[in-house]
Amino acid sequence: MDGARARTTGGLLAGAALAALLAGCGGGAPPAQQAGASPAPQTTAPATPDPSTTVPRAAPTGTTLLWPVTDLPAAQELQTRVDGGAQPWTLDPEEVAVSYATTTYGWTDPEPTSTAPGSVDLTDPSGGTAHVTLVQPVRAGPTGIWVVSAATRG
Repeated sequence: MDGARARTTGGLLAGAALAALLAGCGGGAPPAQQAGASPAPQTTAPATPDPSTTVPRAAPTGTTLLWPVTDLPAAQELQTRVDGGAQPWTLDPEEVAVSYATTTYGWTDPEPTSTAPGSVDLTDPSGGTAHVTLVQPVRAGPTGIWVVSAATRG
């Protein structure tokens, strides 16, 4: 073998050894991008957003509203008042759920736990439990009011 050919062969072998080493360490090109490799099928499910960080859309027209307002015109009026600085507690679904339980069930100090946006579980020290579903009937996001749309006692 002449010198130029030996250097080329040695370079190829060294390159192959380096590629194998990097592949074993998680470095280098992904298998689908290595020469001669066919693309690997996707084996992971697409990422789904974390429900605790997603913002719900405003409730569709016709959604049941139970408390503190019972229809869309009243919700729009409340939203306008809140935009002006009144009743800021209606911007927090847990506060709305707690207020609903104290008003409706007569509970004195229910403990809220948000299970998803618009979904609050309540536990009262007396042993009562409830699941409250809330919607934002006028505007979604941090400046939209929350209204109870359903509640079940456990």
